[in-house]
Amino acid sequence: MTSLIFQKTIILPPPSDNDQRAHDQRLRDSLGLDRLHIPLSLLRSVHSVISAKRQLTCIIGRAGSGHALIDIDRSRSFSVALDLGTTNLVALLYDNMEQKDVLIRSLENPQIEYGSDILTRMHHAMTGNGEDVYRVLRNGVNTLIASLCRGAGINGRDIHGMAVAGNTVMTHFFLGLDISTIPVAPWVPVVRTPGFFTASELGLDMNSEASLYVFPNAGSYVGGDITAGIIATGMHDSDKPSILVDVGTNAEVVIGNKEWMIVGAGAAGPALEEGISRIGRRAKKGIVYDIEIRDDGISCKTFDRGRPEGICGSGMVSLLYELYTAGIIDQTGVLTGKRNITEVEGEKAFSIDCDCEDALFITQGEIQNFMRSKAAMFTLLLTLTRSVGVSFRDIERVFVSGALGTGIDVKKAAGIGMMPAWPADIVKPMGNTSLAGCRMLLRDSNLAEAANRLVDKITYKHMHDDPEFMKEFMGAVFLPHTNPELLKV
Repeated sequence: MTSLIFQKTIILPPPSDNDQRAHDQRLRDSLGLDRLHIPLSLLRSVHSVISAKRQLTCIIGRAGSGHALIDIDRSRSFSVALDLGTTNLVALLYDNMEQKDVLIRSLENPQIEYGSDILTRMHHAMTGNGEDVYRVLRNGVNTLIASLCRGAGINGRDIHGMAVAGNTVMTHFFLGLDISTIPVAPWVPVVRTPGFFTASELGLDMNSEASLYVFPNAGSYVGGDITAGIIATGMHDSDKPSILVDVGTNAEVVIGNKEWMIVGAGAAGPALEEGISRIGRRAKKGIVYDIEIRDDGISCKTFDRGRPEGICGSGMVSLLYELYTAGIIDQTGVLTGKRNITEVEGEKAFSIDCDCEDALFITQGEIQNFMRSKAAMFTLLLTLTRSVGVSFRDIERVFVSGALGTGIDVKKAAGIGMMPAWPADIVKPMGNTSLAGCRMLLRDSNLAEAANRLVDKITYKHMHDDPEFMKEFMGAVFLPHTNPELLKV
């Protein structure tokens, strides 16, 4: 297992009448690496370094099928795992020398200036303003890099590597590529397997020769974030079929094993996203991930036991389940009970009064949004498994990431008909699998080849006009379902 970035200490014999090799050849011979690229920036300074020292510490990185000499005589070396989310950018700083995580930072994707959804941003880019959309993303990534450096007390030149994953459009924005052919038939991206780049090529504030790997996509609708997620779960190495459910701006469902993969996507994510529900938040301290409605009050569990400030995806699942089992909403999601019912801006709402300064409210419209989202999620699972002749009982593991990837209660998810009634021991919350896949590649650069091979066996199933999807969706929009037998495993 070879890291994306690694260190090698060598002792260079001095030049002599019997050894007249050029400096670059002395380095290549001492390092003993096939296909080693030595950039011009290092060749310009190598004489002064070699003249001063016989023992050299070399920082080396993967570069395509070979390697590149990135830095010489540097005592510190770090890499960054970067998740290019449509809503948020998340980065993890990794110490290449100590082989350990240092810290994580995130920020709102600054492209929101050009639209909260990716289609609006694409339209802006396609009307002659592509450089604006690319620039703000690049600036956002550089802001994140600067935040990591401040937090760790390091210099940008100490960062020698990066692994990046995002959906197909975000990847193209990151690389500054044209996206005009992605949203129109025949839906063709510019690049499928981007591979390796240097930081200077992408205008990033880190070591100019840093090696960057960008995860491949399997088409317009299956991006590098899904590829990285599959790598993170290990389902691509399994004999039996597993499922990855990734809920973000959209919901993607992957079913497969080491022989085959099929992916479907749908709009099941927005009701779980921050900004769609006024109390919706990403998982962090003070965010509710589980709720219990009892006769004597409402109990909320929050991350790090902070005072409740909002609710994440798993908390929304729990809330809907509790509202239904307590008789506060009916099978259609309509608020029919009288307990904790109020009005918010003229709309009927439920008040979640669980030890917060101001009660949290969920409106009737937001409940209906979530009803449609949970219906889309289950219908995705049902339609995809049927399309490959797999039943829910055939699934070995279920990996849950994205908005549902922290603290989901499997019983409650099945209780509202969002997921089948899988045994809790086969369902594994994974958090951010896109980031996790990037981090794994920092530790094992051979995963680059695995990722490139993986996309060759991924099939995408279009759901927007699938007749079976539309038919099954109508029954799934009720609680838990008009045909509860479908939920059984």
